[in-house]
Amino acid sequence: MKKEVLLAIGVGFGLGLLITFGIWTANKSLKKVAVVMPTPTPLVVSATPVPSPVPSSTLTITAPEDESLVATNTINVTGKAQPKSIISITFEEGEMLTEADASGNFTIGVDLIGGYNTLFVTAIDPVTGVESTKTLIVTYSTAKI
Repeated sequence: MKKEVLLAIGVGFGLGLLITFGIWTANKSLKKVAVVMPTPTPLVVSATPVPSPVPSSTLTITAPEDESLVATNTINVTGKAQPKSIISITFEEGEMLTEADASGNFTIGVDLIGGYNTLFVTAIDPVTGVESTKTLIVTYSTAKI
């Protein structure tokens, strides 16, 4: 019995030393970590204000009206932009591209889903690259009102 007690004390002492060594090693490695704070760079302010460019692209949607209710699942979006602008319409089911004519007029057919349809119409001026975007909400319903 004495042998077993001594063995238990020896095993307990060894485990205690092992745990103590692990804690000591963890504390020692944590103290070595240095926190490096970045040095702030001074803000340079120009004395002369720089004017921002004025967008030359204009976009007007003539049909359909925003928040309109339609009874057909296909509509034509018509409008006017800078001549030869690239026109993009992103809608619930995809995206359509066209080019405005020499006068800036465009028409694109769009397929609608039942309910609310959000249309994003974007015109990109081919000369300056400036974009103009308009958002339309069109509701498609066949319900009798």
